[in-house]
Amino acid sequence: MKITKLHAENVHEYLPIDIAFFDDLTFLTGLNGSGKTSALRLLMALLTPNIQELGAISFSLAEVTVLDNNNEIVVTATKTQEGVQLNVSSINEPLSINTSELELFLEAKRSDEPRLQKKELYQSHPVFQSISKMSTPMFLGLDRRFFIPGVMIEDSDDVRRREYMSRRFWPEDLTIRGTSPSASLIEVNYLVVTRMQEIRALQEKLDDRLRTEFFKKAFEYKTSTLSGKNLTPPSKDEINTYRQQFAKIEQAGEVKQFPVPEIQAALTHFFESMNRVIESLAQSAQVKKSKEKKKKEPDINKDYLEWIINRPQADRIIEHLDMLNKYIEDRDALRDPINKFLLVVNEFLLQTNKQVDVGNQGQLTVSVLGKSVQRAISALSSGERQLLIMLAHLSLNPNLVGSGIFIVDEPELSLHIDWQEKFVDAIREANPNVQLILATHSPAIILDRTESCRSLSSK
Repeated sequence: MKITKLHAENVHEYLPIDIAFFDDLTFLTGLNGSGKTSALRLLMALLTPNIQELGAISFSLAEVTVLDNNNEIVVTATKTQEGVQLNVSSINEPLSINTSELELFLEAKRSDEPRLQKKELYQSHPVFQSISKMSTPMFLGLDRRFFIPGVMIEDSDDVRRREYMSRRFWPEDLTIRGTSPSASLIEVNYLVVTRMQEIRALQEKLDDRLRTEFFKKAFEYKTSTLSGKNLTPPSKDEINTYRQQFAKIEQAGEVKQFPVPEIQAALTHFFESMNRVIESLAQSAQVKKSKEKKKKEPDINKDYLEWIINRPQADRIIEHLDMLNKYIEDRDALRDPINKFLLVVNEFLLQTNKQVDVGNQGQLTVSVLGKSVQRAISALSSGERQLLIMLAHLSLNPNLVGSGIFIVDEPELSLHIDWQEKFVDAIREANPNVQLILATHSPAIILDRTESCRSLSSK
């Protein structure tokens, strides 16, 4: 999905907003009070949809246009003294929320039963359902908490989840618990743990498939003919190539119940025997070449018979090696998102002599280069945390896989000037398909990309 336009009237009772977004990167610039943060809040309120935000923001009309699967969709909200009416261009029936119902959503007590009942009612409305099916943007606000689309979790559940992650991965770090900045770190660690669990599940499927195919192939019937290719023994270089390939079996050693040492020993013996046969055949060929230049067919001696007998086995071994090579490629590809995330993050942290790693269970740790002590990621500075949070979501959040929308309000917060200059390139590397919308005051973030700026100061 791509956001193409945002139009709003009487924001905070005086401010108009009109923005045409670029497909890949849009910087929202302007003086304080020009409406950058309000524009982002309205985008998220319309596309979530978020009834609380629609009730909290002052406006008379807000309209966002998006392209979703090449279909143009317009989401419109009108606000009066009677309440809010939410419309989607593809739905005839609007969703209406009166003023008293809005007040329920704005109450502090989230366990309020009438509010929850109303929320469930609105979620079943065709307008709500239509918006929810779209690819909701991800939003990093000024509080550095991510809005995670598609997650309908009450505060109490959210707190319990954070507490569980804290106790599991940082049992001795009490400072991580219950604080707003740390909640985002725990959300990121939860994201990484979840991805590692997915990788392990897919890894087990790969392991099972390899074992099945490996042993099934071993018992397949191989036909043999006494003409053509089968009569031509391989060269010594070909045998050496095979031996180099079978060394990759060791890389498949993580497969459970896979007898790697035994297979390596058997293949070593096989190729040593084949080398002996080939050397013997080569010597015989040299002797016979001078005596029988006109003879086209080789003599049927003991060594030649050994090759004829073992040729089907050699073909089978090559097939097994090809299977192993494909398995290794597929297994490595499973970890590509994790490896890419670590690479991009650690390119920044190298300047502070630190490194982030992912443990066997998915827990994120940080260490000082050259030191063996692993620490919780809460040991990172505020700027390092911010980078970690953004790059983790860009690289690993399933809502941004393939394509999506990533919105950040003032990405320059807590970032050194050098990191600001690298920021856009880094997030593009983390996810090149995402549409980026950044509200910023920083020339170092924008650099020479002035053609991607939309100024709100003149509105």
